[in-house]
Order: sequence, then C-alpha cells, then structure tokens
Amino acid sequence: MPGGRPNEVESLLLDYIYYHKADRTLDVSLDEVPFREYARTRGRGSLSFVSAVERLVAKGMLHRLQHGRYVASRERGPARSPRLQAFDPVAEAVLRRLGVEYYVSWHSALWHHGLIDQQSRRIYVAVRREKRPVRIGLAEVRFVQAAERKFFGWETSEDYEWPVRVATVEKALIDSFDKPKLAAPVPVIADAMRRAWRAGKLDPERLAGTVERFDGPTLARRVGFFMDLYGIPGSERLALRLGRGYAVPLAPGLKPAPGTQPVNSRWRVYEDPAVVGAALELK
Repeated sequence: MPGGRPNEVESLLLDYIYYHKADRTLDVSLDEVPFREYARTRGRGSLSFVSAVERLVAKGMLHRLQHGRYVASRERGPARSPRLQAFDPVAEAVLRRLGVEYYVSWHSALWHHGLIDQQSRRIYVAVRREKRPVRIGLAEVRFVQAAERKFFGWETSEDYEWPVRVATVEKALIDSFDKPKLAAPVPVIADAMRRAWRAGKLDPERLAGTVERFDGPTLARRVGFFMDLYGIPGSERLALRLGRGYAVPLAPGLKPAPGTQPVNSRWRVYEDPAVVGAALELK
C-alpha cells in the first residue's frame, strides 16, 4: 500500500479537508483559494497546492473521484480506497454536482429504507439520459437511464450530511420488481415488500398506483401475486392490468416447459416452487 508521512503542507491540506469540509471531498477548482487563505492564517503563505494534492494521492490519503475531484480516506491515513458505506461522501460528491434530476433507487433505496440486509459497493441512481458510471476502487456509482413515464416517486432524505433524493418505499419496490438485476433476486424483493408492510412503511394504494403508472401487465401480475401471497391488501386494482397474454414467470427468465409448473389462475403467473418457496422461507 502507498504510504509515507505527510509533510507540513500536506498535513495542513488534510486538516482543511477533515475539519473544514463537511464531506471529506476536495475540488481543485473550488478549494484552492479557500485552502490558500486557510494556510496563510497558519503561517504558510507560499505553497504548491497541486503538488500537495498529487503527493497525497500517491500516498493513498486522497482518492480520485473525477477529474479534479478527490475524496479523503474515511480514516485519516493511507488506504486502498475511501471505503464507501451506503451514501458515503464519494456518492455525495458525484450526485451534488450532476446538474440534472436524479434519484437513488433499486438495491440502494431498499437498503436505505431498511428493507434489505446485504449492502452493496454499487450505488444505483436513476437519470433521464445515459451517463457513464463513476468508479473508485471497488465502489461504483452507476447511472441508470429511466424512461420518462417511470421517472417519478422520490423524496428528499435529510438523514445524511447533505440532502439526497431517494425513491420512496413504494417506488423502490416497483423499480426493483421492474429491473430485479439492479436490486436482488425476486424472492428477496418480495420479502422486502412484506417487511415494509409489516413495519408500517408501505402504502398499498400508493404501491398499486405506482404499478399502474408503469403500465406493464407482467409487472402487475408479479406484484399482485406477491401482495396476495403475503396478505397485503389493495391488489384488486392490479387485477384490471393483466393484459391478454398467457402466464409469465414470476422472475425474469425462460418459460417453463408445458405442464411442469402450476399456473395461478388469478394472476396468470407460473408458480415456480423455487421462487415461491424462497419467498415464503424468508418470512
């Protein structure tokens, strides 16, 4: 691992980042003048700001986010990465400079709402236009282009050091059912819905309304089936949104061979025993 003790200017720069920045981030274009003033009041009028930044990067104490933007290690000292945890300053530094509407959803929003246990190094962010991911170390902020009719349903969370737009419980669940690859296996998503209902976090009417806005028969069938499985009220609205097609799998994938799986007559889904069994076991 890179290392080496910081010199006087580097130590001053670390002091500035840890004690005078709320998020451990450094923007070369925005922070140079404030840092020079900070150093001047501490007896250092002459210094090379860029060189100090580059040396701290080489020593593993600063980590590049994007061009000209850095984040300090979570604990003062050298580290291989800044150690993302949920909505860490790494994500904040990226999100607050996007300049476009966004909201955090899928696995990241389920984790934020306490509906899923396993944390991920990847943070999923919905945007309207395609945008390249931001990677640092093993962590990644992944931007997912959402169709206009699906770009809704967020709230501003004040639980962190900065305001973050996060999908509501209902929108996080429906986004996840819609694109389970960005969230978790379908039984885990279904269990997250059950947990939200039992914890009093889920509004079934809002959940059904979100499905209606997506306007997808397959989505309506899957969500309606799991609402009935867990005894969550409000599925009647979805029974009007099933379309004309025959049965669909509960989880994305190939349809089973004819006669190998029972078909739920109300929701017209294949009751895959592996999916249903896993969903019930998680109860």
